Amino acid sequence: MRLILMLLLASTCLTAQSEIKWTVNLNTQQVTQTDKNVFSTLEQELVNFLNSRTWTDDVFQEDERIEAILFLTLSEATKTQGDDEEIIPNRYTGTLAIQSSRPIYGTGEVTPVLNYQDKRIEFSYEQFQAIQVSDQTYTSELASIIGFYAYIVLGMDYDTFSALGGQPYFEEAQQIYNRLPSGILNSGGWTAAGKTNNRYLLLENLLSPRMLPMRRAAYTYHRLGLDQMLVDPVQARQNITLAIQDVQSANQTYPNSALVQSFVDAKREEIVQIYQGATGAEQTAVIEMLSRIDPSKANIYREIRTGNTSAAGRRGVTRGQAGKR
Repeated sequence: MRLILMLLLASTCLTAQSEIKWTVNLNTQQVTQTDKNVFSTLEQELVNFLNSRTWTDDVFQEDERIEAILFLTLSEATKTQGDDEEIIPNRYTGTLAIQSSRPIYGTGEVTPVLNYQDKRIEFSYEQFQAIQVSDQTYTSELASIIGFYAYIVLGMDYDTFSALGGQPYFEEAQQIYNRLPSGILNSGGWTAAGKTNNRYLLLENLLSPRMLPMRRAAYTYHRLGLDQMLVDPVQARQNITLAIQDVQSANQTYPNSALVQSFVDAKREEIVQIYQGATGAEQTAVIEMLSRIDPSKANIYREIRTGNTSAAGRRGVTRGQAGKR
């Protein structure tokens, strides 16, 4: 009986880890007055929260967990008092960058899925304050931001394994948004007003019917493209071209969208590598499409023809082969 109990407890512990393997980097060099010990606690709270909470009903093996990196750069929030600026105790502003990746089937390489920067982070935090996300109620600004991006990472990863497979997780992110108090809902990072890319617009992009070609491209690019490279590289590259056509279609329907920009930021160097082995006609078509989608980086896409690229090789992984989901 004791052995059975121990096995049950061990099984519970094994399934209590997150589907996402997070690396957290906290930069507080811009903070001038706050006791820096607060941030050691904050960083540890973020690590514990992100790597222990489960977000789905699926059971991930260790080598199937999604890899993600969170870069959080903070400074103290201030308010104007007369001619002076006064620091607001325990309140911080900053930027958050998130990168996630998944393995390419049959290889020891990964491919970037999400590369996104949020420039409008703001929250209050006191040392030893727990970070918790509730499925029913709002808990805190910081927990809402982190939980929101956890679901975005999951949804975008699932979209690469099955067509629109990330839908349930984008809807969970929407529920976090819906639970926000009105005062926070109207703040810069969440507000529906204005045209600056923020969390509202990223979520709106992911759920908008106008962006279905963009989400369809995620599946075509990864599952029918990269994952098939070892089986049939010519057909796989043709499928990637079809995915880029879908990205171009989404960009025409919804210019300057956060989702399209995230895609080209994540895939730019990888695409250059892929098409350096393509035919001249394929290269020309892809260069023209991407130069329209991402005009400020057109010079990088022209490297497809020259064979010169500054792209680093994709790093090896220990996650095994993709394809379970």
